[in-house]
Amino acid sequence: MNERNAISPSVKYFFKQLERRSNALKQEREFEEHARRMVPFDEVESFFRRIMSQNIFIHTVGQNGRPESTILAKAVFSMNRVVRVYYSTSYDENDSGFIRIMPHNEQQIIVVERMHGFRPKPEILYQSHDECHVIRFMVRWLMRRIDWSKTHLHNLELYKQYLEQQKQEFEKQMAEQEALMLEEQMAEAMKKLKGKV
Repeated sequence: MNERNAISPSVKYFFKQLERRSNALKQEREFEEHARRMVPFDEVESFFRRIMSQNIFIHTVGQNGRPESTILAKAVFSMNRVVRVYYSTSYDENDSGFIRIMPHNEQQIIVVERMHGFRPKPEILYQSHDECHVIRFMVRWLMRRIDWSKTHLHNLELYKQYLEQQKQEFEKQMAEQEALMLEEQMAEAMKKLKGKV
């Protein structure tokens, strides 16, 4: 390379500055893309859609302000990645309220909020990055409100499927253990046979 085409120190300095700024902009873009990434929420929505189709009743406050038992299908609404669980549907708007569960993409968390009264302000009950933790929180919330006088496990189709799946998993596990034992017995028999020969 001749001296005319050689890169001068000032041009080297310029390109080093360009590289540094380019890398900083690339990191900013990656951070923004990470922040805009959709928070996983499918498991939460799927959970509520599955259980609301069952004959599960929860204690709520009814339209006239009195406690009543409401089937979960009337208390749970899921639309556009937001799940609402109504615990009070009073005619008096100051007494109505629901639990709102939704992903917060900017903060990369799932938020469980209590919305109560006329023009409610959200009160954060729980937040987590993990869908399973949110489901665990909501299961505990629901368990305290289930009306056991109307909700019977043996009437729930989903519970019957759960039992059937458990039975199949147990049978599969037993078959695997039996096959393993048979294989060990065969290996031991082959060892004894080789010892005699």
